Amino acid sequence: MPARILAGDAYLITQGSGAYSINESLVENLTLHAGVQIVSPEILSLGTVRGEPVVVRAAEPGTFLSLEGGEWVQPATLGNRSAYAGEGLVRRLGLAAGENATLVGSSVPQIAFVHIAGIYRTATPANDEMLVDFPMGRFLSGLGSTAFHSIRLRTSDPAPLLSFLREFGASVHVSGPNLLRADIASDPPTDERISNLILRSGIGGAPRDYLSTAVSEATTSVAVVAYGIAGLLGALVAFGIHAAQARAFADRAPAVGVLRAIGAGNRWMRRRLLLESFPLALGAAVLGAGLGFLAENWLQPKASLVIFGHEVLVTFDLTTFVFVVLAVVATSMLSGLVLLRGALVTRPIESIRETAAVASPQSLEVILRG
Repeated sequence: MPARILAGDAYLITQGSGAYSINESLVENLTLHAGVQIVSPEILSLGTVRGEPVVVRAAEPGTFLSLEGGEWVQPATLGNRSAYAGEGLVRRLGLAAGENATLVGSSVPQIAFVHIAGIYRTATPANDEMLVDFPMGRFLSGLGSTAFHSIRLRTSDPAPLLSFLREFGASVHVSGPNLLRADIASDPPTDERISNLILRSGIGGAPRDYLSTAVSEATTSVAVVAYGIAGLLGALVAFGIHAAQARAFADRAPAVGVLRAIGAGNRWMRRRLLLESFPLALGAAVLGAGLGFLAENWLQPKASLVIFGHEVLVTFDLTTFVFVVLAVVATSMLSGLVLLRGALVTRPIESIRETAAVASPQSLEVILRG
């Protein structure tokens, strides 16, 4: 399919592994070559129009239709940012002459607005393409101001053409009717995929794909929101654990005072606290995380989490489960040590003594007491 799209029944010249050669200088010299009838430099961009995949080709319309054996269905009109749509593309996307279309590039992150100035028809795969001018093609593909992706031409004898390219010093691949691929001043291509072999913008692969860039940025945005929500929930859980343990520890403050009064040291108190708290914290963490997973799984789809229009599915991940349990246990241990530290700075006698609350006299008591 790439060969049918790019070459058709013409000879195709694409970039080799050497210095970049598919440029305006080579096109001018090929145009002046005696054995060449038609020369069509072209730039291809794989993009989308109205969310559908489209091959956008930058070429001179008259030369392009001569190579493809095509004709105008609705004659082209000149204008700024004009584009010409194939009849098959018009039917597939519901386009019409005179409309505006939005082109989204794939080889570089670009968005362009064009005016459909004409409709053409061919009997080749080019009938499902969109034709633009060279500035627009370079804008969508990221090529330099004098560069092209490929050159198509017609010649009666390819041998003089190959000799000319060798003398010119071009690093190219040449293929066409009854001609096996010729590698001139170039290594054989290692990858036959269209994105790496044909849309090569120099030594190496094509520029970064727009879809990959968009997915990466969207993933980063979703990750920021997800981690932010997780951090907020973690902070609420930590405050809840500390509040519950503070209430329970307040009832045991006199016991701490008694142990210190009979000679228990601070290190022994901390070790005792950790030994007593760890089993309870571990059990509570496992039970809470497990019940949370079961409850969320049971409530779906009514309680689904949606971020940027994408539903976050509930899946049991052992690594995440262990991390949550360890975080809860660590929070519980740290909270207990903070509470114990406050009790250790208090004198034992003050911790043991239970001071009765002094109630303020009510108005009736004041009257009776005179």
